[in-house]
Amino acid sequence: MGDGRSISRRRAIAGGVGVVALGGSVAYLATRSGSDAGVYVPERSHTSQETTGFGVELAGRPIAGNPDAPVDLYYWTDYLCPFCAQFDRETLPAVGRNHVDTGDVRLVALSYPNIGEYSMPAAVWSRCVWSQVAADDPAAFWRWHASVFEAQPASGTDWADEETFARITEETEGVPAAAVDDCRESRTEAIRESIAPNVAVAQSSRIRGTPGFVLYNRETGTAGKLVGAHPYENFADAIEQVLNA
Repeated sequence: MGDGRSISRRRAIAGGVGVVALGGSVAYLATRSGSDAGVYVPERSHTSQETTGFGVELAGRPIAGNPDAPVDLYYWTDYLCPFCAQFDRETLPAVGRNHVDTGDVRLVALSYPNIGEYSMPAAVWSRCVWSQVAADDPAAFWRWHASVFEAQPASGTDWADEETFARITEETEGVPAAAVDDCRESRTEAIRESIAPNVAVAQSSRIRGTPGFVLYNRETGTAGKLVGAHPYENFADAIEQVLNA
């Protein structure tokens, strides 16, 4: 998708939100990151019922890292998005090891269905998988998450269907496929409705596609935006700026 970078300060001013630009923009599309490839499974994952100072609803969303990390990284993704697969494969492992597992960043995985007909059903699968494993084996979600992106072909969206997602769910260790099916049967409409508010937060930050990211300093209100398949170095730079602002 189209992409760029910006850093801003989000403040409540007279009952509204003020935004002051701190940085410029830079475009990255299918740029290789140079980071070590691999599947990222966070050392620590958790749940939360809060709505953050940036307006992101965390209930039911996968969260990795220290609950008290000073910086939130909101990651809007679509399992049919090739640039999202690129980010997960080439950049997320380094971001995770160097910033999430160290306690500086709390990573929140968010759905932004925007690629194809199966984008929303894929988002429902994701939420149902997380709901079944979050308490006892959250690492299973991240294995499932990586497996979906691994199944994505180089191009096209016709690969995504019930059979493919059912197979990945059944094959992912620690994911109870029957319970996930029950969740999808009983909660699909509620999950679909719950996705919209966080998509609106992304759109208000001028994120129009995936992958899209906002880095948010929970104490100071400083926020940085990245859109597209940025290399690891851009994330490291943005995290440093937001952490120290």
